[in-house]
Amino acid sequence: MLRKFLITLALAIAVAVLSSCAFGFYLKSEELVFSQAQKDDIKAMEEKKAEDKEGKKNNNNYRPPVRPVPQISEDTLFTLIYLLGRDRHDKRRAVILDLEEDGIEIIPTVPDFEYEILQSVSVAEAIYETEIFFGHQDVITNYYFKTVFGPNGNIIGYEIRPTYVESLYGSFDPLEIKYKYNRRRVSVSIGLKKGL
Repeated sequence: MLRKFLITLALAIAVAVLSSCAFGFYLKSEELVFSQAQKDDIKAMEEKKAEDKEGKKNNNNYRPPVRPVPQISEDTLFTLIYLLGRDRHDKRRAVILDLEEDGIEIIPTVPDFEYEILQSVSVAEAIYETEIFFGHQDVITNYYFKTVFGPNGNIIGYEIRPTYVESLYGSFDPLEIKYKYNRRRVSVSIGLKKGL
């Protein structure tokens, strides 16, 4: 009796291990933090603003919101994946930057009409394209970067997530983006957090 139980248990564990290998496993993403150079730039900007106030200068120059941006070489190229949603009112909108040189391909698991792809884009071009993409939405207030890590903890790309008017959606960030790794390919799915 005990022998049958142990054999059944061993088979169940083997099936669980094999199924996790066959269907991949989930990766994680992590929000970017400011680099030391970015912190220094922010401090200098705040000091200049304080000096302008003290000198009672009326400076109406627009300054874009400061956000952590990946510190990578301009030579590094990405595949830019727009997750469009079903229509322009769909909250499931984001941009994925797939690092081209790592040999790992990020593939959207949404219908063909819900995404677009641009090949060989630098970080500066990606930021420009993202600002155009999110800029047409009056409910999007800003955006921020998250790093996407591969199975070995290496960076395989970035996601650029919009932030929304919190009073409209109950959260400034209603998105849930999941990555699943399987044999040099990463499938990405996008949805809304539960309750939204």
